[in-house]
Amino acid sequence: MERLPTWQISIRRLGMPVASYAIQVVLPATVFGLILGAVIFFFASSLFTGASGILLALLFPLLSGGVAVVWPLIQTQRTAIAIEREMHMFITRMGILSLGDAGAQSMFDILKQMGDYGALAEEVQAIETLVERWHTNLPEAARIVGRQSPSPIWGDFLDRMAFSVEAGQPLEEFMRSEQDTFQEEFNTLYDTRLEAVDTLREIYISITTTGMFLLVVAGIHLVLFMTGSLDDDPWTVLVRIRWILLAALIYSLLQLFGLVFFIVLIPDDDLFARNNVATPYIIRMRRTWALATIIGLGIILSIFTAGFVVDYTFIADNWDRYGLLSIAVIVTPFAFPAYLVSREEKSVRRRDESYPGFIRALGGTAQARAAEPSATVRALKDIDFGALNASIDMLERRLSMRINSDNSWTWFAADTNSMMVSRFIRIYLEGAQTSGEPAGVAELVSKNTTNLLSLRRRRALSSGTMQGVAFGVLIAMITSLNITISIVQGLGSSISGVAQGLVGTDASAIPAMAGGFGLPVLDDSTVVEQNIFLFKVLVSILVIFMIMVLGLISARIRGGGIALSVGQMITMLWVAGLTSLLTAVLLDASIGLFISNAAN
Repeated sequence: MERLPTWQISIRRLGMPVASYAIQVVLPATVFGLILGAVIFFFASSLFTGASGILLALLFPLLSGGVAVVWPLIQTQRTAIAIEREMHMFITRMGILSLGDAGAQSMFDILKQMGDYGALAEEVQAIETLVERWHTNLPEAARIVGRQSPSPIWGDFLDRMAFSVEAGQPLEEFMRSEQDTFQEEFNTLYDTRLEAVDTLREIYISITTTGMFLLVVAGIHLVLFMTGSLDDDPWTVLVRIRWILLAALIYSLLQLFGLVFFIVLIPDDDLFARNNVATPYIIRMRRTWALATIIGLGIILSIFTAGFVVDYTFIADNWDRYGLLSIAVIVTPFAFPAYLVSREEKSVRRRDESYPGFIRALGGTAQARAAEPSATVRALKDIDFGALNASIDMLERRLSMRINSDNSWTWFAADTNSMMVSRFIRIYLEGAQTSGEPAGVAELVSKNTTNLLSLRRRRALSSGTMQGVAFGVLIAMITSLNITISIVQGLGSSISGVAQGLVGTDASAIPAMAGGFGLPVLDDSTVVEQNIFLFKVLVSILVIFMIMVLGLISARIRGGGIALSVGQMITMLWVAGLTSLLTAVLLDASIGLFISNAAN
């Protein structure tokens, strides 16, 4: 049975007819965007007039309506990624259950009760519903679900299972034989997505470069063509800087689109365990986050308090040098919990690398000795399992003190703080108990975890490349915009000098003398410095926004959670601040050198 196209799957998963979705979702979203655009056009008619105003007003309904149209496709892709993320766990668990006496129905009954399987559990539930309530045979039910599944790899698996069952092969035997087939297919899909990440990276660089070009053009236009008064009200100032605001809006939208594509394409990699056990690491992290928050608020309060006695105009006048560094100082306290998380991440990854060897040894020892759990673990104490040694020692002590075995293993998973260890150790314990073959169970677990670790290494290479690109793009943007600011400042100084030399001259005659071309700022250079300052501040805001986007993208590719994103952002903010200071100093020195040589 051929799999449905993605758009048809998206439509079927809406839970409503296409016409109803169009009327209930797409139409209201479009109308909302239209109303919002009309309101903005009405109140901001002085900002954008004529065709530009109409296009800006139409932009909002196009965006809102477009998002509503593509949202089912986005959700389908997210569901596919969620399913595929759990496939390794699913295949391992099914293979382990097949070692015992569990039949087809009991295997699916066990799996659909596992809440941590997420979207995959819903797919299994759909198969069970077709079999139990609609009296569909298992192969046909598998084909129906697979044909409509968002994930092609899951659909192919169900199709192979249906064919195998119809051919008379026991489901248990099929699950055991499926291990290698699935891993090859999953690895191919994983590599394809990593290649797509590389393509997205190139696209992101292109759109960022385009956004920077727009900002540069808008900055030069602001200085040369926008005039006004230092006493202008805020609305008048907005009118003056409208084009650079538009460039900033386009730049921000491009960044958001890049972030959305990365999030949709790349599956999340849960590195840390999720449990309710208050380990020393958890307690330490809570205290560190609280302390960082207090220190950060203290720094902000100190800055505002000092503002009554200290003149900060120096920083404002040199915002391109010290602006980003000032912000970096404020958020730096949050680097401490980020550092602890980064250090813990390295430890968890080392424990994960040691886990396949440990689980094989545990299963083999349990199979050979058939001893109680404490004796089995005690027999492994003389073996070096690297980063897992401390957790294994604590496990052996708890088991020796006759602490409940389930609680002891739960604490072991919590001590490792690893999602992989936490989930796969539970599978091993359940499988070893139900099948009576701990060695075979351990071998399956070890094989699948080893494959996952191999995929993680490939992902780490892509993450490292993205981090390098992120820092490169950031430094390039800071350098380019600082060059623009330097040019703008030079133009401002030159224009002010020219304007002073034209005192008493009929400014209206300048365009005629220049062949019909004239610069409005030559007639009025009052707000040149103010425009330059506004440009600097807006550029800083956009840089911070890009840092947030790059931090989220890098963390998504790397895996590890929001804390690592925060650490990445703070590091990039310091790099941006130091780059801004260095380039500003070098540009000022270079311009001064040229001016000095010209004077001589």
